[in-house]
Amino acid sequence: MILSFLLAFLSSCAPTRVVVEQNKYEDFKLSNYSTFDFAQIDTPNDSLVPYQQIVDLLKEKITVSMESRGLKRVSTDPSLKINLGLVVTNKVQQRHNNVSSDPYTYSGQRSYYWEVRELPVNSYREGSLTVHFIASPSNVLVWAGMISEVVPKKEEEKLAAIQDAVDQVFKYLDLNNK
Repeated sequence: MILSFLLAFLSSCAPTRVVVEQNKYEDFKLSNYSTFDFAQIDTPNDSLVPYQQIVDLLKEKITVSMESRGLKRVSTDPSLKINLGLVVTNKVQQRHNNVSSDPYTYSGQRSYYWEVRELPVNSYREGSLTVHFIASPSNVLVWAGMISEVVPKKEEEKLAAIQDAVDQVFKYLDLNNK
């Protein structure tokens, strides 16, 4: 709960919703690199299968953004590797019950009581995208950022949410890494 408050506070003060560890990647400049590719991930099971379409869309949108900034995607010896982390969690929005709107509970023999409870209001999915830029061939992390958003339920809105997340990451990079 404290972490979510901190993330909400930080994102409300910033021009983007991207969270980056403060004072850690100030020397990073995208213009110092000429080529990029995505890190190859070897998974022992099929954990990526449900999210493969989203990962492919993320890679496509990031590639367009990187190429528009003068970097070229190459498969051999890129100067920058991009590692994506994607976590989707199911969440439940809750509210406290209210003595004026929620009924008392009858417990028998003319005995009523009322207690404070949390009532589920809505369920939703929250997605967090973590982007790591890794200098190659040294394999040193040179920048890491994270953005979290509610995952839309409608398929046609998911593409716009993915584009918005990528736009937010690159807006942060453009503003803070000149």
